[in-house]
Amino acid sequence: LNATSRRDVDGHIIGVVGIGQDITARIAQEQEYARVIETANAPIFGVDLNGKVTVWNKCAADVTSFSSGEVMGQHLVQQFISKEYRKSVQEVLDLALKGEETANFEFPIITKTGAKIQILLNATPRRDEYGHVLGVVGIGQDITGRLAQEQEYSRLIDTANAPIFGVDQVGKVTVWNKCAANISGYSSEETMGHH
Repeated sequence: LNATSRRDVDGHIIGVVGIGQDITARIAQEQEYARVIETANAPIFGVDLNGKVTVWNKCAADVTSFSSGEVMGQHLVQQFISKEYRKSVQEVLDLALKGEETANFEFPIITKTGAKIQILLNATPRRDEYGHVLGVVGIGQDITGRLAQEQEYSRLIDTANAPIFGVDQVGKVTVWNKCAANISGYSSEETMGHH
């Protein structure tokens, strides 16, 4: 509703003129977006122009054990990112605040218990109806389990009692385990990246 005073010829207020607009559909759409974000099976967070948390969905809460009430208004990078990653995470957020998206950025987020959960993040600017950047929305994926499996796979290959090696599409060595090194006399460092 927009309202303005109605005046007589002498400038005295004699009433009010109101102009209304039906925003029912817009409100319903905003509520639907909020439901989608809240129930998504990926951690989703938002920050404002100052890096303060404005969105923290259920999955983000489940992954970190911090409720949305505990994180709202807190500085994301200073409170929930480990010191060694604060600069790089802040750079990603700064790029999004300048209008540039970042995809597949990996970093650890600190949980309520102090554990570090590896997140694969896509960060995008959040804009108002005029295109002005209001903040950043981050959609993540918990890749902690996947990274642990990759490390276990690498350990198994490296400690196997048979020579194991791998090459890429152009024939350059990408895997060279200890047994291959013992049998050939060439270390992993000497073979990696060579034909």
